[in-house]
Amino acid sequence: MTSLAVSDKGVVVVRNLYIDHYDYSNHNVIELPQKAKSQENDAISDVTLSSDGQHMAVITSVSKQLLVYECPFSEKYKTFLLPRSASKIRFTTDNQQILVADKSGDVLIYNIKTEDSGTKLLGHLSLLLDVLQTPDNKFIITSDRDEKIRVSCYPNTYNIQSYCLGHKEFVKNIEILPHNEKYVSSASGDGHIKIWDYVEGKLCYSIDTYVDVNDDQLKEEFSKTMDTEGIETITLPIVHYTVAKFDENSCFLSVVVHNFNKLLIYKLETVNHKFSHKLIDTLTMERCPSAIKFHNSSLFLYDNVDSEVTIFSIVKDKTLQLSKKVKMFAHVDFSELNKESNDSIKVLYKRRFDNVQEYQERKRQRLEKCKQ
Repeated sequence: MTSLAVSDKGVVVVRNLYIDHYDYSNHNVIELPQKAKSQENDAISDVTLSSDGQHMAVITSVSKQLLVYECPFSEKYKTFLLPRSASKIRFTTDNQQILVADKSGDVLIYNIKTEDSGTKLLGHLSLLLDVLQTPDNKFIITSDRDEKIRVSCYPNTYNIQSYCLGHKEFVKNIEILPHNEKYVSSASGDGHIKIWDYVEGKLCYSIDTYVDVNDDQLKEEFSKTMDTEGIETITLPIVHYTVAKFDENSCFLSVVVHNFNKLLIYKLETVNHKFSHKLIDTLTMERCPSAIKFHNSSLFLYDNVDSEVTIFSIVKDKTLQLSKKVKMFAHVDFSELNKESNDSIKVLYKRRFDNVQEYQERKRQRLEKCKQ
């Protein structure tokens, strides 16, 4: 569920049914084929690049397509028809297959060289929000709306290695720690980043981003809004999350909190398997970005209001320095197109239901009927 992907060979941004591939010098903008366009309110809902930069894949929300392109970017593509709407895609570590997490809770795997491929790997009883394969190829890790992180063996995914349990809201993002691949990090609607030994299913460390949001008015307004929706929460959810290696003992975690116009940059250190963190920088923004992504020593932010990618470099004093701004979709007019399908963060929360009053009313009616 992102609109931005980055590799050594370029930056890809998607919006509606358009793709802009920027190879750090030139833009190549294409529009998805007519089949997708014929579906009302269709849009690209996720994009990913293979780690070797050879392929790009996107999924569409209404026409339920998985399209795989070869890079250097061209209009040649392979199409896979998905059984259900998907929420997240990622390449496997060998870059030959794509993991698809759909909204019914299933994970499917597609071979990019075989157009009639598509095999179900595993299933949840909840909406899946993220999926990845571990670097050693031994596990598939998935996260869902019901606060669960599941670690399944691969390729025998019917064997569950562990569950990582401890979040109090939906788990929107999961990422392997780049400086120590024994651990997976997760970002949740409860405002916490958690670090797990995923093989053991053990919680190792937790960061509460809520304490670093210095906007009491925002906190109060969000709490009131959620209360009117029947949602019990006081924390602000994490909506975007990305990680990058700094050195052999530490990495950077970048976080966007819902409606908070400051980007939080943490440094997470590991010494003798003990974790510590520090908020090393905050970046004030005009508005929350639509997507963020670390790549090498740069941080990429995409703002779909201005259709602009801003690139920051991490300098030696561990702060961010503006490197470049890039205008995307320069010759595309989005004003006449369907609005993008951006589900509100509210749909990921669970509502509270009071059925006691209804039960008491039915009981009262039965008692009155018995008296007659």
